[in-house]
Amino acid sequence: MGDPEGAARHVLETLDPDGVWMIVEPFAHDKLQDNLNPIGRVFYGASTMLCTPASLSQEVGLGLGAQAGEGRLSKILKNAGFSRVRRAAETPFNIVLEARP
Repeated sequence: MGDPEGAARHVLETLDPDGVWMIVEPFAHDKLQDNLNPIGRVFYGASTMLCTPASLSQEVGLGLGAQAGEGRLSKILKNAGFSRVRRAAETPFNIVLEARP
C-alpha cells in the first residue's frame, strides 16, 4: 500500500463514530534485531520482493514493507485521526490492531 495514512483517513471518514477498524498485519517488532528469526526472515524477503516495490510504485510511495512494527503502524493510524489504537490479538505470524475514532 503506497499511502497507508491516506487509506486510514478514508476508513475513518466512512466509519461510524462508535465503530472499530481491525487491522491485520504481519507480526513484527519495532526493532530490526527483534525480527531476526525464521518468520521475520520470510517476511523481510516478501517485503523486499513484493511489498516495498509495490508501495514505492504508487504516488505517495511510503514503502513501509512487511516489518513496519506496532509502533510505526500506531503512529500512522493516529496521524490519520484515530484517537485510540491498541493491540487486540497476536499470533507468531500476525498482529491485530484495533483502531477507534
